[in-house]
Amino acid sequence: MPPECEEMEDRSMPEKISCIDGRIKDHLRFAAATTLCGRRAMVNKIWCQDVVRKLFHRKEEPLPHGRLFSEPKCQKHVATWYLLYRGLIFAAWVTIMVCSIFQFGTVSTTILDNKWPIFLTNWDLVLGVSQALFGLFLTSRRWKLQKASDFDSRGLTLGLTEKVYWFLFVVTMNTALCVSITYWCGVYDPKIHHLDPLNYMLHVCNSILMIIDFVVTSIPFKLKNFWWCLTIVFLYVTFSLIYYLAGGLDRNGHHYIYKILDWKKPLQTTWVCIVEAVFTIVVHFIICLLDGVKHRLYAKAGRKSFDLTQTPVSEKRTDIV
Repeated sequence: MPPECEEMEDRSMPEKISCIDGRIKDHLRFAAATTLCGRRAMVNKIWCQDVVRKLFHRKEEPLPHGRLFSEPKCQKHVATWYLLYRGLIFAAWVTIMVCSIFQFGTVSTTILDNKWPIFLTNWDLVLGVSQALFGLFLTSRRWKLQKASDFDSRGLTLGLTEKVYWFLFVVTMNTALCVSITYWCGVYDPKIHHLDPLNYMLHVCNSILMIIDFVVTSIPFKLKNFWWCLTIVFLYVTFSLIYYLAGGLDRNGHHYIYKILDWKKPLQTTWVCIVEAVFTIVVHFIICLLDGVKHRLYAKAGRKSFDLTQTPVSEKRTDIV
């Protein structure tokens, strides 16, 4: 019993009532405080759960429409000019690869060099030719299909061919820019390398071709697909390490492929690989930003652009040029 109530028998009735009233008020204050704390804890718990749900349980974005991979950004159909354009892009990539393999356009006297497959620049050529071939195939198929009177481009789906082309295009775009920037900033040595036509084709024209294609095509870029580009970095780093352990040499007899990728200096080379991986991610984010700017510019200019994730409800038939 509280001290203030020890002599309750000797007090008058009003004093007894006052003592009991004080005890009741204390209980009510305690209950109110407990209830308030419980409500606050519940609100915090619900808020935290909502944040976690938004971070880790995001609604999956719809895939882009299949038509985006076979038509230009400025039109909703495949005109003859676009089919010819795709053929020229493919021919340009093939020309650069042939010149690289047979050493056309260079002062070097080496013919059919067996070191050709070890360089990342040549990996970029293989990717470029592959994505250009897929693009030409999809455009040719679409150009033939739309000749039918009952053809409706809304019926095109995102099949395996479109997905492979999407992957190759995104990866080639990123790899071409990274190869060009890395070569001129960290690899090029005037004592070893020559500023001949082949050098410009391998380390300048590759990026120019992809930039032109990026502006013309409707292929979307997503931030979440940055890991596609990292797969090329991982594969090439792994290959360079295996090549080094196997005793592989470059064209000049050095025990490395690139001087900045010398595994005799593991710590330095590891840092180079990490920096290149981060640089690859940054380049991908910049490309995604430019893709959004491109979409807005086409829409602002009144071109026939459309939502990348929605199928138009109705589409007016356009005459094929």
